[in-house]
Amino acid sequence: MISSIGIISTWISIAICLLLIRHKSPYERELYSRLLIFNSIFQFLLLEIALLIDDFSIGYIANHSATSTPTIYKLASLWGALDGSILLWILCLVSYLFYHLKRFRSDLNEDYENKVFAFIILFFYGFVVFQSNPFAGCIESGTIGCLNSTLLPFQDLDRASIGRGPNPLLQNHPLMAIHPPLLYMGYVGLALPFAITLGAFINKSKEDWVSKSRSVARVAWVFLTIGISLGAAWSYEVLGWGGYWAWDPVENVSFIPWLLCTGFLHSSIVQRKINSLVNWNYVLIGLMFSSTIYGTFITRSGVLISVHSFSNGPIGQYLLFGLFISLISLILVGWKNENYFKNSNKVGSLSGKFGLFTLNNVLLSVAAFIIFIGTSYPIYFEVINEKQISIGRSFYDELVSPIFLLLIFLMILGVNTKIKGTNFKVFFEQENINLIISLLISFMMSFLIIFNPSVATTFVISIWLISSITYKVIKSIKNNIKFSSDKTYWSGQIAHLGIAILSIGIVLNMTQSFSSEYRVNTGEVISFENDNYIIGSVYSLEFEEKTVIAINVDKGNKTISPKINLFKNSFQQGISTPGIDRGLFSDTYITIKSIEDQEYKLIFKKNMGIQIIWLGLLITALSQIWKARYVFNKK
Repeated sequence: MISSIGIISTWISIAICLLLIRHKSPYERELYSRLLIFNSIFQFLLLEIALLIDDFSIGYIANHSATSTPTIYKLASLWGALDGSILLWILCLVSYLFYHLKRFRSDLNEDYENKVFAFIILFFYGFVVFQSNPFAGCIESGTIGCLNSTLLPFQDLDRASIGRGPNPLLQNHPLMAIHPPLLYMGYVGLALPFAITLGAFINKSKEDWVSKSRSVARVAWVFLTIGISLGAAWSYEVLGWGGYWAWDPVENVSFIPWLLCTGFLHSSIVQRKINSLVNWNYVLIGLMFSSTIYGTFITRSGVLISVHSFSNGPIGQYLLFGLFISLISLILVGWKNENYFKNSNKVGSLSGKFGLFTLNNVLLSVAAFIIFIGTSYPIYFEVINEKQISIGRSFYDELVSPIFLLLIFLMILGVNTKIKGTNFKVFFEQENINLIISLLISFMMSFLIIFNPSVATTFVISIWLISSITYKVIKSIKNNIKFSSDKTYWSGQIAHLGIAILSIGIVLNMTQSFSSEYRVNTGEVISFENDNYIIGSVYSLEFEEKTVIAINVDKGNKTISPKINLFKNSFQQGISTPGIDRGLFSDTYITIKSIEDQEYKLIFKKNMGIQIIWLGLLITALSQIWKARYVFNKK
């Protein structure tokens, strides 16, 4: 019954989207939008209910959930595979539609914006209805799961007796219930600036398209930042390799729109202030949206293998078609409005505030392009040469790292830069104390850690930025300057502070971390980094959905328990979960490599600077929340 109701509901959504595209009055726009929002929420809740009650007559549930799956992971199973993840994508889209209605209801020019956005929603509903409906009923069950499903309602369904359960990596940490929805909200949020921009240019009403787009982009940026940060935490906590970022293709395609969105948040200020970079902002909005479509193609089509890619299906060609349509639309609409772009002013001096924003955009775009090339090249190489290749992290580290160092230096310049330009003699006179502080701290740190040119440069520049922002804060407090008087400036400085802290943590982690592998027996004492660890015996815990094999490792009064999780309905190898002894500036990270009789192979890794990384990510994410909370109240 749930299957048929869900299928019919998605058909109804198609009809509502078509009505919203052709609406002729504000009343119709409001009515159809609210109906679409209600119906999408209904579908989401309906599928969640079906997951909770183990309705294995629905093929998606039979293949991606199980009776033994804990409740939190049953709920998270909705976005654990292609069909359900598209439904989550649509829910995020209609959430932004609701935001758009509430935020810009008073505007007279929003008809085309809603129509473009409704077309985007229709595009994804089309895939659901005609290709991968999560409500598709099971008509042929296997020993485990469902072998064949139908997209038609009111069919005789074959209920599977045993569900396959979610991918083991998706039921091994509670973050998987939080990370994907937040990341999707960031991804999907970049569709609304695209709709706002395209709608404004089609309607020939371009007065405030960049302000409205910026307002939404800031919200999407916050979600993207939090989503990426939680993804890094998930990798660190679950995968057992001791890292948080590996330049994995799926990591990369979430980072590319973040870089482009960061650039737009800067360049949009230039357009608002001096009507410059107009054509670039138009292009950038198109690239932001296109990168999310391309990223979804990478994530969900199965063209690349990744530990973060949990499904593949027939969506690849469909998404490429959507990417083509969006780019063609952007080009045609831009060409029709070429006279508008000719009225754009010049930025002026590159050493001025707006010039720095322009350089910022250049560097961020170059970084995004490098990551795009590194991620995409293996795909096209395989298509042309029928051979598989991979691009390692050294490619990204060597090419992207210098760009980010330059960006941090631009942030230092931007702390006190005037609009007209930077007098570098005056700049260094103002910053000499901060520069000296950074050199002194870096020199003192050289006695504690192993320095090389890259480490030293990163430390000096990052600490210099932290010192400059701190000095600016102290000076503002002394002069009784209210931080709320310029929320844009201060939210930006908080973000820059977070990035400076993050860069210090990253360079410490990359250069100062080390690991050792031990072959040990029960009762043996391991000395690692001046601490003694007593190896306990192996024990197992039986759960309905999995078997957990663990070893207790004692350090004083503290017990650390690395584990291997064996999921009963999965054909995958066991998932290693590390035991982590957390410290103020570093973690001791223990992973089980293998267990043979009474002899075990354990990997001990000292992860330096990891807490600094989490602190930097937290500050960066929170920076724009201060500003983004105003989005419902003012433009």
